[in-house]
Amino acid sequence: MEMVEQLKRVGLGDDPRVDFFDAIRGTTRSLFYSEGAHGVFLSHRTILQQAAEAGHSVLILEDDCDFLPGAADRVMPDRWDIFYGGYEASNPADPANSNIIGAHCMGFSPRAAQAAATYFAKYLEQDFIADALAVSEPNYDPSLRPGVDGGYVWFRRAHPHLVTIFEKLSVQRSSRTDIGRVSWFDQVPGIRDLAGYARRLRDRLRGGGRPMSRQNADFGRVDEEGRR
Repeated sequence: MEMVEQLKRVGLGDDPRVDFFDAIRGTTRSLFYSEGAHGVFLSHRTILQQAAEAGHSVLILEDDCDFLPGAADRVMPDRWDIFYGGYEASNPADPANSNIIGAHCMGFSPRAAQAAATYFAKYLEQDFIADALAVSEPNYDPSLRPGVDGGYVWFRRAHPHLVTIFEKLSVQRSSRTDIGRVSWFDQVPGIRDLAGYARRLRDRLRGGGRPMSRQNADFGRVDEEGRR
């Protein structure tokens, strides 16, 4: 199992704190673009609920997470609430105020896990208050929710008091998904081939592993089998 090998790379191969979660497969689209995106969201939400009930911090690692060299040496600051261990930001110079792609390595303090569990418990309700910035965008669709990546962006904006740490400690193995709605650049004729080339080039620059997948333009994503 690739995830076991990745855990061994950072000294967590036999750590008793590690627990494997059987991902939830969505059976309906709900308010998402695909059944896969729904299942990914439910998986993250369930893990956050479990951490909140236990009063524990939690690090959520998806099964396509590849750690970069030096990841095991990272020391967390004394004060933090949300941790991105791998991501791509719409504005790399300002990730805190960016849209973020990447939920394959996410950490939450006890209070952040509690807040996120509460937030996502209401996320699919019809009277849920959507992110104000997203609502102001011309292509906003009130009948849809962004996938879990976008959901975390909305959550952070709704909880600015939570301290977020951004680190590039991992990348995400992936390819163009055939389950969810694909990225805008995969939908436009003539750009699709360029997007594929960019993925391969980015992968070589990173030094291995498949490049990070993008399910859709609102920062949601699933892997080839719809699993996390």
